[in-house]
Amino acid sequence: MYFESLASYFHGLLVLSFTIYLYTVSRTQKSTKKTEAALSLGNWSVWMPRTLHNAMYGFKASMLLEHGYKKFKNKAFQLIRNDGNIIILPHSLLEQLSSLPGTIASPHGALEQDLLGPHTGLNLILESRLHHSIVQRKLTPRLPLMSPRLEEELVAAINNHFPDGVVKGSQEWTTFQPYQILAKISAQVSARALVGPRLCQNDAWLDVSVNYTESLFRTIIVLRFFPAWMHSLLRYLLPSYWNGVRYVRTAKHVLGPIIQELVEKNNRGEWTSAEVDEPSVLHWLVDTAKGRDRNAETLAHVEVLLALASVHTTLLRMVNVLYDVTANYGYIQELRDEIQETFEAEDGKWTYAAYARLEKLDSVLRESQRMSPPTILGLKRLFKQSFTFEDGTHIPQGMYVTMPIYAIENDARITPNPNVFDGLRHYRLRHMNDSKGCNPSKTATKREEYQFSSPEPTALNFGYGKTACPGRYFAGLVIKMVFVKLLIEYDFRFRNGGGRPRNIQVHEFLFCWPWHKMEMKKRDHATCPF
Repeated sequence: MYFESLASYFHGLLVLSFTIYLYTVSRTQKSTKKTEAALSLGNWSVWMPRTLHNAMYGFKASMLLEHGYKKFKNKAFQLIRNDGNIIILPHSLLEQLSSLPGTIASPHGALEQDLLGPHTGLNLILESRLHHSIVQRKLTPRLPLMSPRLEEELVAAINNHFPDGVVKGSQEWTTFQPYQILAKISAQVSARALVGPRLCQNDAWLDVSVNYTESLFRTIIVLRFFPAWMHSLLRYLLPSYWNGVRYVRTAKHVLGPIIQELVEKNNRGEWTSAEVDEPSVLHWLVDTAKGRDRNAETLAHVEVLLALASVHTTLLRMVNVLYDVTANYGYIQELRDEIQETFEAEDGKWTYAAYARLEKLDSVLRESQRMSPPTILGLKRLFKQSFTFEDGTHIPQGMYVTMPIYAIENDARITPNPNVFDGLRHYRLRHMNDSKGCNPSKTATKREEYQFSSPEPTALNFGYGKTACPGRYFAGLVIKMVFVKLLIEYDFRFRNGGGRPRNIQVHEFLFCWPWHKMEMKKRDHATCPF
């Protein structure tokens, strides 16, 4: 009797499993048919349940995108994720996609979907665009004035967070964790611009700046492996979700009273950001916010999102540049010489303009980003209206569309020998016409191209066109600042003669292993220009 019951149980379980399989397959097929303009990766794929498609995407996104990019060339194709099909547009539609207004194709809607806004608190991206305009209109134009203060903060951050022996000038090789150290340095330097000198060394705020991002991405990575209908419940089972909630609450506790005081003074006409000796993003937010944005908790939350953007992406680039120059040690002396020559050309003074003259360092940064970008997808859009591109590709309303930016930039037709780290690749391209008797104006234009912070048709990590990342100039300045200091005053090597650590890729995101160890030591009689 027992075995009959057991057999009946397993029979019922088998029927239920097969029913669920047929249901998921039918959903996959229906969603695929809705986007007939975009081809599927393989005829067999519609017979796989959506969860398996999603798992393949989670672990093999780069391989799938490269395969689709090569197979379909100038045609759109689609990949299947738990949150719906995503359409990968061909490179030939870049100009048209980037020029579409947000009322048709919303970059913010796509970002909110990517980062699971309703479950991570990032739906504020849609509710407020204040942070975007502040960075573009206030922060970027003032970078020349802020540069000396950021340098000052960098020196303080290195003294605070580098190993004691190294700070004191020890010539012995000392073990350190680059990701952990550079995370703290990135957070403190960014905080000088985001919250000002009063709060930039506040331990609670720095803890939020570093660890909120870590918690957020842990939550996103886990949730995206599960169907969307499970997210509302599953998030409550994740420690990373509760940590994220706690970090936002801490930020509101630390910043809220200060913001509220400034808002009240500003309302009474007793204070504006123009009266502050060293204004920060916090001050500009209070001065600019209107309507429902003019709320202390909302503005504190906006500051958290700005820390997320500035610290996380800057940190990943810093760690990868350090790995790349250590693995390709021949570039280090060349970069040191460039820094010294620039310093001497400035008559022994170091100014904001000096960073623009570090063309070889800029080239190394861009090459490192080409090989190790924070994400392998870009130009993400959520279509609010149906739209047909000039090649006939039809996008239904509600579809998520993107471009395979990593595959594009690492196409051998665009970047020769893409698997080789060539630190001066972009430096040579900038100076390609210097000795060919070309029109000086064309030569100047060429030099403005191929820069780390320049969005171009084949370099899309910072976006493209009117929606290009407004914080890219700040990021470029901070990273160059860090490496001027590190390259001049310190030596680095991998432990036990090891090679460059591999990055970790999950979904379309790229991460560095946080606990990898390297060795460093202070250089004898070497002094940074600032």
